[in-house]
Amino acid sequence: MSKKKYTKKSLIGFLIFAFLVIPFSVSAILLRQDLRQHAAAPNTSVNFTVPTTTLPSYAFSSTISTYGIGGNIVGNATQRNNLKSLGLGLYRIPLQWNGGNIVSAAGGGPKEISGDIWVTNIKALGGIPMIVLGGSADNNFTPTDGANMVRHFTGNNKVTYWVIGNEPGNGGMSIETYCTLFNQTVDAMKAVDPTIKVAGPAWAFYDANTLQKFLQCAGNKVDIIDYHHYGMGGDALDNATALSQTQQWEDEVRPVRQQITAAVPARANQIEIHVGEYNWSWRTADGYAGWNGDDRFYQSVATVWGASVAGHIAKAGGRGFQYADQNGALGITFEKTEDATHFGKAVADPMPIYHGLRMFSGGDLFRKFGAQFVEATTTLPQVEIFASTNDKNIVLINKNPTTPQTASIQLTGFTSGTVEIWQTNNDAPFAAPTKKDPITIGATFDYILPPYSVTTMILSAGGTAIVPTTAQPLTPTLYCLGSCPTAPVIEPTAVKQLLSQEPTTVIPSQVPPTELPTIVSAITPSPVSSPGESGNKQSLLQQLLELILRFFMALANLFRY
Repeated sequence: MSKKKYTKKSLIGFLIFAFLVIPFSVSAILLRQDLRQHAAAPNTSVNFTVPTTTLPSYAFSSTISTYGIGGNIVGNATQRNNLKSLGLGLYRIPLQWNGGNIVSAAGGGPKEISGDIWVTNIKALGGIPMIVLGGSADNNFTPTDGANMVRHFTGNNKVTYWVIGNEPGNGGMSIETYCTLFNQTVDAMKAVDPTIKVAGPAWAFYDANTLQKFLQCAGNKVDIIDYHHYGMGGDALDNATALSQTQQWEDEVRPVRQQITAAVPARANQIEIHVGEYNWSWRTADGYAGWNGDDRFYQSVATVWGASVAGHIAKAGGRGFQYADQNGALGITFEKTEDATHFGKAVADPMPIYHGLRMFSGGDLFRKFGAQFVEATTTLPQVEIFASTNDKNIVLINKNPTTPQTASIQLTGFTSGTVEIWQTNNDAPFAAPTKKDPITIGATFDYILPPYSVTTMILSAGGTAIVPTTAQPLTPTLYCLGSCPTAPVIEPTAVKQLLSQEPTTVIPSQVPPTELPTIVSAITPSPVSSPGESGNKQSLLQQLLELILRFFMALANLFRY
C-alpha cells in the first residue's frame, strides 16, 4: 500500500514539475530557433536571371615580358606548363622589326631570341599573342616598320592583335604627336592586313583628358582603347587602402565606354577597352620597408588584390592584362633564383597573384568564369562578390586580414544542385587553391570565407537539395516489441518522415523507454550547411518531439514502481 502511495505522490509531483518545465523549455527552443533564423538571414545575393555585362573574350590576360633568361617560356618547360595551367587568354609581347631580325623591344630584353620563337611559344601554351610594336626604344619605330611586322606575321604564324607603341608620355611624347604616329602606322599596317586589331595609346596611367584627345584624333582608326593602371609605385599604400581602391579599375573602364560612345557612336560597339598593364605596384622600391623593398608581392594580399582588380575590370566590360609573366617581384611566376630561394620556391613557380587570376580563369583546375556577369551584391564589410551565368560561377573575396566572414547566400534562378568549391589560403600564398568538400544546396546556403581569401564556387544544377516541399500526410506504422503487446511504438522511419512534413498526431505515451535512443537516432538528420525555412521547422519539431519523448520515458519508468 505504501508503495502505491509513493508512486502516486511521485507521479503527481513529476507531472507538476513537467508542466512547469516544458513550457519554459519550449520557449527556449523557440527563442534559439529565432536567433538562428536571424543569424542566417541573407547578407549576399546572386540573381542569375539578371545579366549585367557580357564578358569580353580573353578577359583575363597577361604579358610576356621577354625577361627571365633560363626561366622564360622559351627556355623553361616548367614556365610553359605553369602558364598553360593558368589558362589566360591574350599575352602581350614587346617586339621590334630591327631591320628584319625581329627581337624583343623591351629595355634590356634578350636579342638572341627571335620574334617567331616567342610567338610560337605563346601559341603552344594556349595563349593568343598580341605584339606591342616598339623599336630600339618603346616608340622608336616607323609606319614602315609596322607594315613589315604585319607582313611577317601572316599565314601560319599570323598575329591579329597589335599595340602601337608603349607609354609614349613617359618618353616625353605628347598625345598629339603620338596620335599622328599612330594613325600613319595603322594605315600602313592595315594596308597589309585590314583584319588586324590595333590598340592605343597605351598610356602609362588612366587620364580621361588624354583618352578623350586620342579618341578625337584616332577614333575612326583605333580598335582598342588601351591604358595602364598600377596600384602604387610613387609611394607605398598600406594594405587596407590598396584593397579599398580596387573598385577604381571598374570605375575607370565604364566612363571610357561612355567616351567612346560619345566620340565615335557609329563604331562604338566595335571598340574594345584594355587595361593593358596592372599589378600591385610598378616597382618594388615604392617605399615599403620589406624584404628587398615591397615584399607584399609575395604575400596573400597580392592574391586578393589581383583577383579583385581582375574582377572589376571584367565586370565593367574591359580586358585586363596582369604585368607580367616574369619581371622580378612583378612576375606571375618567380624569375630570379635569389627571390625564389628566399621563399623556399624555385624559378618559374607561381607567385601569389597567379592564384588570384586562377580563381576566374579556372585553368586546369575547374570550370572558368561564365560568359555573362549577373547581378550580385553583399552587405558584408570588406567582402566582394562576382557572379556569372553561362556558366554559373561565384567568386567571393574576403579582404579582411584577420576576420572570417560568413556569407549567407540567397540565389535567384537556381533552385537546387551541387557546388564545387575552391579556396585560396592566407597562410600559404604560393600554394594552389584547395578543393573543398562539395555541398548540395537549395536557393539559400551559408559558407565561411577565411581572412584574405578568394573562394570560387562552381554551381551545377540537379542533385538533392534541402528545399521547402509539400507532401501528403503520412500514417505512422505501429508495431510491438517482444512481450509488450500493450506498448506499441512508432516505427523510427515513420517518425523521420513525419518530421519532414506538417505536424501530425503522435501518441508519445505508446513509446517504451527502451526504444527512445533508437527513435532519437532515427530522427537526427545529417548536418547541412544552412537549412532554410523547411530545415528550421524540421529542427524545431525534432527538438520538441525529443523533449516530449524524454518526458514520457520518465513517466513510464514511474509506473514500474
